[in-house]
Amino acid sequence: MKKAFKVMNELRSQNLLCDVTIVAEDMEIAAHRVVLAACSPYFHAMFTGEMSESRAKRVRIKEVDGWTLRMLIDYIYTAEIQVTEENVQVLLPAAGLLQLQDVKRTCCEFLESQLHPVNCLGIRAFADMHACTDLLNKANTYAEQHFSDVVLSEEYLNLGVEQVCSLISSDKLTIVSEEKVFEAVIAWVNHDKDVRQELMARLMEHVRLPLLSREYLVQRVEEEILVKNSSACKDYLIEAMKYHLLPTEQRALMKSTRTKLRTPASLPKLMMVVGGQAPKAIRSVECYDFKEERWHQVAELPSRRCRAGMVYMGGMVYAVGGFNGSLRVRTVDSYDPAKDQWTSVANMQDRRSTLGAAVLNGLLYAVGGFDGSTGLSSVEVYNLKTNEWFHVAPMNTRRSSVGVGVVGGVGVLNNLLYAVGGHDGPLVRKSVEVYDPAASTWKQVADMNMCRRNAGVCAVNGLLYVVGGDDGSCNLSTVEYYNPTTDKWTVVSSCMSTGRSYAGVTVIDKPL
Repeated sequence: MKKAFKVMNELRSQNLLCDVTIVAEDMEIAAHRVVLAACSPYFHAMFTGEMSESRAKRVRIKEVDGWTLRMLIDYIYTAEIQVTEENVQVLLPAAGLLQLQDVKRTCCEFLESQLHPVNCLGIRAFADMHACTDLLNKANTYAEQHFSDVVLSEEYLNLGVEQVCSLISSDKLTIVSEEKVFEAVIAWVNHDKDVRQELMARLMEHVRLPLLSREYLVQRVEEEILVKNSSACKDYLIEAMKYHLLPTEQRALMKSTRTKLRTPASLPKLMMVVGGQAPKAIRSVECYDFKEERWHQVAELPSRRCRAGMVYMGGMVYAVGGFNGSLRVRTVDSYDPAKDQWTSVANMQDRRSTLGAAVLNGLLYAVGGFDGSTGLSSVEVYNLKTNEWFHVAPMNTRRSSVGVGVVGGVGVLNNLLYAVGGHDGPLVRKSVEVYDPAASTWKQVADMNMCRRNAGVCAVNGLLYVVGGDDGSCNLSTVEYYNPTTDKWTVVSSCMSTGRSYAGVTVIDKPL
């Protein structure tokens, strides 16, 4: 079949056996009726019906520009088409007109891959206009899940009032606090204050003021001039204050959409294992899908790396320092899950491998490690906004993979820092201790099921996962997790495809 279409396309390119010319604007495209009719229900209806076009030698199509029509007719003959940012907005409606569902689906998949806080509302509107239901739903879900960033975009500020109300009334908004919704409303109104200030009451109906703190209500909401100028808004504020005056057990009796907690749908999670030693430093990267309970490969590291620190910050994965098989490195690479792509950021000030890495208050901490000659007590911090590293107070003890406790990995869970396994001389440990920064104390918790050193560590859904490592004789492919509520460790049933030690591990949001 493919060979037949190839021959027909060659005939078309030589204008042989063509029996119709399709015209759009100044573009004339010779073609075969039977081929067009076989692949496009639009052309099938045109050429087999009673319309004059069924017999015409030249058929003009006014709804599509010439270059787009040529691309689609080329697709009919070759089954190949390139969708880009420049052509997708004309290609999708044209494919819809010609009823080329595979092209329309490809355009929707491309737009889905481009979803971003700055464009998701526009893509949602475009999908709605062209009846792309699946894309519409995914763009809407994306906007809900990235609400805090979406409301900073020009697209949000240019929405109509009905669209804003629809967005902020959703139970599925992913927000840290209802403050985000209130501030988003104020920003939208102030963008065209003279026209929009009269719409405050309609908008504030969907802001769940009772869920805000009493301090925020008094210090911010009550002082907002747009609230002061609206009697209906003041009524919503009074409702919120009354809610706070009620005893906790009576608040449930105050039934209102504004007292209902939002219930955002959490993003699907993946556990990402980066690089490692198998037996030499490798570039391989694997992800574990918790829902599908299986591993799959993603983009490799730019260079070999093991014994690195690994964190997830601001939607990006950071591989920090490590060992490339020859040298301890200062380099840091970041991974974009949406693009499946690695890029380099600022180097650390010190070379370090077998380090601990964690994110606290939006900063990336690189803790201790080994520089090739000695263990390190130094700690440095990366500021994403300035793309710079700076030193902070050092630890009291040098900590690397030789003769120290925190060598197996460092994980943050419930604002506590876990040091897992490791070795002290020849003895590989399964013991675990936890550091409370508020109390500045370490304490022992339950031992792991297996002795491990050089394991990867990460936290997800209130559990601490320990991945791979080695037991002193071989690399491990097993994974186990710690539940701080029960103080117990459980081994995961699925093993990695490769036993690996010195691997970095973190948890990321699964791209939609």
